[in-house]
Amino acid sequence: MDTRRILICTDGSRASLAAARAAIDLAAGWKSEVRAVYVVETADADGKPAPEMIERMREGGRAILNRIAQMGDAKSVKVVQALLEGVPFEAILNDARGWKADLIVMGRTGRTGPGRALLGSEAERVLEFTERPVLIVPTIETIAP
Repeated sequence: MDTRRILICTDGSRASLAAARAAIDLAAGWKSEVRAVYVVETADADGKPAPEMIERMREGGRAILNRIAQMGDAKSVKVVQALLEGVPFEAILNDARGWKADLIVMGRTGRTGPGRALLGSEAERVLEFTERPVLIVPTIETIAP
């Protein structure tokens, strides 16, 4: 598999930061381009959040993307950051297509046991609707900056 472009999907959770670390390690070895995306959900079941809430989500997303870029810097991997808006799995799929990602990397929520989902709903939807390879990374207990 030719993996020149790795798309990291993050929401700032421990699982997504573990996935970012794994993706950066792979990119360092493979000399791949890396793009990290954070999606601000601009509509939910109750409608559109207030503008000030959306701006707080954007600020949080930028901070998370900066943290991932710092992880990349530590491994000499340049991470291009993208703050997207919309329905998360749709924004991820559109970005992966548009950027021509060879691999999508996401975290697993870490929930286990009978009757519990192994993946978050966004990861499940990305897996269901993408034609690209997806690497799901389990949560690692300690994430170093």
